[in-house]
Amino acid sequence: MGLTAAFGILDAELNVLASELRSFSSGRAQLAAANQFSLLDECLLEGLLSRVWQSWCSFARVCVVDSCMGTTSASGAAVSPLIEAVSDPHVSWAAIRAKNKPNPPYWGATNTVLRVEPTWGDVDVLNKILTKLRPSNHLQLLAAFSSITPSAKALQTIRNGAAHHNAETMAEVRSLQSSYVAFRIDHPTHALFWTEPTSSDFLVTFAIDEIRVAAQAAIS
Repeated sequence: MGLTAAFGILDAELNVLASELRSFSSGRAQLAAANQFSLLDECLLEGLLSRVWQSWCSFARVCVVDSCMGTTSASGAAVSPLIEAVSDPHVSWAAIRAKNKPNPPYWGATNTVLRVEPTWGDVDVLNKILTKLRPSNHLQLLAAFSSITPSAKALQTIRNGAAHHNAETMAEVRSLQSSYVAFRIDHPTHALFWTEPTSSDFLVTFAIDEIRVAAQAAIS
């Protein structure tokens, strides 16, 4: 696909999703209590959050796979291919091995079952994969992805909490509240509208903006 094209897709998707989230909040006088969210609200927000997370994961995957196979940055600089990165399935296999194995070899076989691939949007997983596979632009990718660790982790925690809603995942979401201007929540999606203190923006839209900036840095 190419890094520039991948960013274009991500940017367009985030623009639409951020607009929907802001539209949701603009129709309410305030969002500062759990009882201000209906069941339909929670279903809508869970869907929007899932799309945000999937868009980010898809972009991160392209960055790793294309960088290993060779590509060109947005500035026109060549990213040299790794000899072992013969195909997308070869990189997929290597990424799985890099996530799960402390030591090489990571290359050799192929994987074509996408559901067993790593969680591409998880910045800790990306750190492992990039550090071990070492595409020629890995330092740039590591710096870009590391810069959004708090925001990406918050979205991942809330998304997982919504997808696997139970007492433990709720506790994980609530553990984030010390970093935000928070109110009591009864569902993980309510936390999307906690306030990020440095920007006074909602957690979710602040995180989307952070992801966009980091993604642009990753491909530059």
